[in-house]
Amino acid sequence: MITKKVIEVIYKKYRKRPASIDCIDIGHLFDTVSEVHSIEIIDDHIVIGSLDSSSIFHKISLHRVHGIENFEETVAIILHSSILFLNKKENKVSIHVKPQPKTFFAKLKMWFSH
Repeated sequence: MITKKVIEVIYKKYRKRPASIDCIDIGHLFDTVSEVHSIEIIDDHIVIGSLDSSSIFHKISLHRVHGIENFEETVAIILHSSILFLNKKENKVSIHVKPQPKTFFAKLKMWFSH
């Protein structure tokens, strides 16, 4: 199960993009979820057919991908500030968007309001 702690560890592990797109383990996509999600690689882009073509995650440049991680029920595509979790059995996709860090002034305002 993907918990908040697991998501934090994923963001830390994949903080930086790999040196080249050859270092990304694209095999996880084709071994487990390519048929369920109609995944294709076209011109250095991952195209996820199970997502609507108007979605910003429908076509992702491989140069933006920080990593691909295989879990028990999902495969995660990790980007800088978001993670796509592709279900292995159904064409369901969950997306986690990394929250923006609070500014110093926002933290100060919150501290004084309490």
